[in-house]
Amino acid sequence: MKKLKVIIKIMLFFAIFIGAQSLIKYMILDDTMTISRVMMHDLYTEEQNIDILFCGASHCQLGFDTEVTDAEFGQNTFNAGSSSQGLETTLALIKETAAHNDLKQVYVDLDYSIVTRSLPNLESIYIVSDYMKLSSRKIEYLLNATSFEYYINSFMPLHKGRGYITNPEGILNVIRKKLQPGYFDYTEIDSSYAGKGHIASRTVIPNGSLWSQETPEERNFAIPENQQKYLREIISFCRENNIQLTFVSVPVTDFHLAFITNYDEYVNTIKDFLSEYSVEYYDFNLCNREVLGIDQDCYFNDDNHLNEEGAKIFCKIFADFFMGRLSEDELFYGSFQEKQQREPVRVLGVEVHRTEEGLEVKPVISAADSGELSPVCKVVRNADGYTVTVRVDNMITNQVEIKDEELR
Repeated sequence: MKKLKVIIKIMLFFAIFIGAQSLIKYMILDDTMTISRVMMHDLYTEEQNIDILFCGASHCQLGFDTEVTDAEFGQNTFNAGSSSQGLETTLALIKETAAHNDLKQVYVDLDYSIVTRSLPNLESIYIVSDYMKLSSRKIEYLLNATSFEYYINSFMPLHKGRGYITNPEGILNVIRKKLQPGYFDYTEIDSSYAGKGHIASRTVIPNGSLWSQETPEERNFAIPENQQKYLREIISFCRENNIQLTFVSVPVTDFHLAFITNYDEYVNTIKDFLSEYSVEYYDFNLCNREVLGIDQDCYFNDDNHLNEEGAKIFCKIFADFFMGRLSEDELFYGSFQEKQQREPVRVLGVEVHRTEEGLEVKPVISAADSGELSPVCKVVRNADGYTVTVRVDNMITNQVEIKDEELR
């Protein structure tokens, strides 16, 4: 009897402890505009069977317009992308979706910055796990996604890795927002959320306005052992459940890739790894720009994320390719280097560095050999920054406005 009382007291203590943490978390976590919360709700409440699933980080979130893919594939598609989504989260979302749907096809976006990441990103894990229904799959996910040292943190309602509000005024504001009907019925959400996981960004980068303070360099594209493990588990699960699996890379701007001098090494690393498992990988950064149709900066919301219009164009070509309406030879070059060599040379943007004298500017060219292209840069100091103008044959190709506060 004494042992039973002790057990009951321990259980009661943990119930009160976890309940208190859950209440505190409700008050200090402002997730009213968290898109992954809405995405997971839509995943669980989707009335039609999900036939095709897209997974990946923000490139996936913004890149796959489910309204377009539904129409083009003639099936029900869902975008399960989430911010900075790691492969461990991709695996968990595939399993969760398959548990509730007769899933037929999965496309996984392989962003090089995610694949080569060696340490888990706790925020990217918890913004999904916090909204998963309690099940053995959720427990498996949290055990699989982090190491032993994170287990207590992962399974407690309050855990490091989420941004909590600490000032009283902010907490009261969170409580007020969460008491509104729109929070519970998912009607008060981020205006960019277009449904079924897709973020439709309305931000448009003006053509010729891209700039960066980075310096072109080689990257190390070795796949860490833990990431290799997740890739194998994704492949194994899909095979065991008769789900067609294809790895892809959503296109970014050529300007973004110009700062990676050995990008083809990444493509080859992925292809070499997947060749052992006979799984296809298609990198849409290797597409013919004219065929792909995403040939201007204005189809992006920054240098590496598609905006609403860019996603529509991309998804149409994406479906045309996978539905057999467009051949691989028509759409893809054999390498990024071949793309640089065969396409017209152009100024992609400018590389800038702050100096004691002002601003050092260098045009970023689409190919190592600029040929007869001779861009001329002019820098004008303004009251709060600089205007950089690039001319080729006396015609303006790029004009960049840079504020002082944007410079490091």
